[in-house]
Amino acid sequence: MKLLHTLLVGTALTLAVPALAQTHDHEAMGHDMSQMESKNSDAKSMDMGGGHDEMTMQNAVKFTLSPDGNIQAGKTTKVTAKLTLLEDGSVLGERELKEAHTRKLHLLVVDPTLTDYHHIHPTPMANGEWSFDFTPLKNGQYRVWADVIPVATGKQEYIVADIGMPSKEKATIDQSTAMTSTVDGYTFTLALEGEPKAGAAVMGNVTVTKDGKPFTQLEPVMGAFAHVVGFTEDYKSVLHIHPMGKEPTSDAERGGPKLEFHIEPEKAGFVKLFAQVRIDGKDVFAPFGITVK
Repeated sequence: MKLLHTLLVGTALTLAVPALAQTHDHEAMGHDMSQMESKNSDAKSMDMGGGHDEMTMQNAVKFTLSPDGNIQAGKTTKVTAKLTLLEDGSVLGERELKEAHTRKLHLLVVDPTLTDYHHIHPTPMANGEWSFDFTPLKNGQYRVWADVIPVATGKQEYIVADIGMPSKEKATIDQSTAMTSTVDGYTFTLALEGEPKAGAAVMGNVTVTKDGKPFTQLEPVMGAFAHVVGFTEDYKSVLHIHPMGKEPTSDAERGGPKLEFHIEPEKAGFVKLFAQVRIDGKDVFAPFGITVK
């Protein structure tokens, strides 16, 4: 059963059989207000299933976001996303992207306080662009990471853009350690076998319970039983982990309660993690906070 795809720059949740987990530590660059455009960033990919296969590359894709109106708390705004190859300017629509975990395009969105996280799958349009609705819980600017694999390159990339007007007040991040999270009556407990240190691997697991009893009815979500995304305190890196282990082969399969993973953070500092699972057809996001030494 797979679970995370990047807890801290290098994590992989698993439930049984070891599998590969990729790590992404992407520097966020580029600001503009109404129409945000991404710039090149370094990307590192690691094989967490038994050794490291590290590779650095320059992004080959440009990412632009165009909202139909102002981004306001509680207001739903339609946003158009455009992906183009830097080499020739060609638009990357549905046919030009490879599928990864049941989707052609994943958007990982969070506010500067690292509290309001959204995992969005835009709808492809006839002109090659993408459309999605965004309803933030806060006013101000949000950062958006696009997770894509262009057919032309076959390489997974994370490209970043910002959306909304930046707040005049500096964002404050609660950097308290949080190893337990209760959401909708379900308790999620994160455990690490050692202190997380930059450049060192550590085993970990997330256990799900309901009313004090092990919960074993996690439903498949995007081809796995869970997904974990992390954001670093510098607001420059996204960590996306897909779990290691046997993946569900049908919607009828169920997983839980314990989800195991490897984590190998590349830099020190606070990391806010969100474990995404599906229960009774609803996506549930459980937040955690850890500090890497």
